[in-house]
Amino acid sequence: MKKRYAVLLCGVLLMAVLCTASACSQSNSGPGKKSGIVSFEGKLSSQSISPFPEAFVSGTNQFGWSAVSKLFTQDNIAISPASLELAMLMTRSGADGATADEIRDALSLSGMTDDQILAACQQLMWRTNTNGMEDANSIWMQKDYMFSDRFIQTCTDTFMADANVVDFLHASKDATDQINQWASDKTHGKIAKMNPSPLPDNTRMVLVNALYFLGDWETPFIAQNTSDQTFHGTKSDADVPFMHEQRSMLYSETSAYQMISLPFKGAKGEADSPFSMAFILPAEGQDITAVMNSLAVDGFSAACSNLNNAEVNLALPKFTFTYDTSMVKTMESLGMKLAFDPEQAQFDGMTGSANDLYISDILHKCYIRVDEKGAEAAAVTEVIMADTAMPVQEDIKNFTADRPFLFAIYDETDNTILFLGAVGQL
Repeated sequence: MKKRYAVLLCGVLLMAVLCTASACSQSNSGPGKKSGIVSFEGKLSSQSISPFPEAFVSGTNQFGWSAVSKLFTQDNIAISPASLELAMLMTRSGADGATADEIRDALSLSGMTDDQILAACQQLMWRTNTNGMEDANSIWMQKDYMFSDRFIQTCTDTFMADANVVDFLHASKDATDQINQWASDKTHGKIAKMNPSPLPDNTRMVLVNALYFLGDWETPFIAQNTSDQTFHGTKSDADVPFMHEQRSMLYSETSAYQMISLPFKGAKGEADSPFSMAFILPAEGQDITAVMNSLAVDGFSAACSNLNNAEVNLALPKFTFTYDTSMVKTMESLGMKLAFDPEQAQFDGMTGSANDLYISDILHKCYIRVDEKGAEAAAVTEVIMADTAMPVQEDIKNFTADRPFLFAIYDETDNTILFLGAVGQL
């Protein structure tokens, strides 16, 4: 039984898809050997882009839809499956035994080897730093606490993370302020204060991912066509600005929902953007959570494969909101339990020897904005560790999102979802 407890806090910050990836290099003294730690600023490592293994795409998307369905309470919700995966998998690189297995399985990646997972994360970091997307990782380590060179190098090389030394024990407010500032910088101020209060003084490491996106629609909406319309929310009706447009776009329809996909314009100096945003409108009387669960089971990629060009009369509300939550209960419901148990968590890989580290919290915060010009999204995930279709037809389709609907910003390369959420009340 553990006698002393070390808190590990994992945080994910997701905002407007912003990322400054970093790859710090630190000499590795050898397997399991511990050394004094210093701060490094990471750098992006160029990667070739090719479709991810199907197990990574389906796993990431299934995890995202499952998490959203468990978190949804009829209000607006937004998360970044990609940010959560990166923060949690970076944390997992220091986990051992059943603890590591539970993290992998909760993220729906049980069909992948460790090498495959790390290779996918490395490419994801490069992908999410193109075409208006920015992605960054960082680790914040307690001064004088000995972490393994091997673990630090995995974070800095594979996850391209910044490495920082702070003092949670004697200067927790200053350490917390530094983390908040880093997250704010990486999300262009959209997530200005990830931690409203100083972190506990028994915090020994904080692992953070920040994802930011700012993209213009390939075909922007005409502002003059925006007018107020009633949105029938889960709790009440409200008159809000709706964007209106009739044009050809990707569209599909099933008995359970309608779906459209709007592409983003490539960033300056880059090819056409691989990023698009899907909007999924449950059929009248269809439960929105049931649609989430069906997409988790049947697959978002399968839904995308049914999209075809159609003439659509579109009415879509403008919206902006921020969502934040602790992911602990959600991850526990998905089978990840040992990592939160001070007596059973195994994070020996972080120090190269037995320790008392465990995850005390996983904080996630996400910002989303959709208007005539395009979309902006940002997310941060923070892990804290402490001590003690239908065929195209000639007729015009109507897609009127005047009731709760789902949205997803995704990479068309293989339909990996980067941001995901639901609009329940405006």
